[in-house]
Amino acid sequence: MADILTQLQTCLDQLATQFYATLGYLSTYHDNSPAVPPPSVPDAAPALAKITKNATSPPIPASIAARTDGTADAVAGHASPPPAVPQQPGAGPGDGNFEDPNLPPQPDSPRTFASRQRELARDLIIKEQQIEYLISVLPGIGTSEAEQEKRIRELEVQLRDVEKERETKAQELRGLRKRLDGVLAAVSVGIHGDRE
Repeated sequence: MADILTQLQTCLDQLATQFYATLGYLSTYHDNSPAVPPPSVPDAAPALAKITKNATSPPIPASIAARTDGTADAVAGHASPPPAVPQQPGAGPGDGNFEDPNLPPQPDSPRTFASRQRELARDLIIKEQQIEYLISVLPGIGTSEAEQEKRIRELEVQLRDVEKERETKAQELRGLRKRLDGVLAAVSVGIHGDRE
């Protein structure tokens, strides 16, 4: 198991990735137009303002509405068909597999979009709570600098004591090894000494 700081760094990296993925999803699959007018048309109003209040179909993304030729259809909330794109051989209109790669994906239904928004928000909250927990269990949180210095001094004293004990045990081990070597030498002479 990794130490707390490594876990905290991993969680922060995951949170940044989740933020990026959430923003990517929200900007790709929303059904609203951008609030900023396109720079090529300085006096253009956002496409959302052009949608009538009684439209039954969901509004189309502004990027698709800008590509349509018929403005009356865009105002009514319906996009005119996109201009014909040359198709690859064998990819007919009845295949269902041919999509223009330049067009953005279709927006999610309002129910699906809201459900995924809640799921993404819940995941962000859970990750944030994990980060808060890891921060709360970091050593030194809630103690003053003087208390931390005092604890460090106590640990230094304990470390010196343990080091002295280790040296003592190492000397005992060397002594036991010499005794064992003597016993093995005596046994070896006793077993092999009769033959000489």
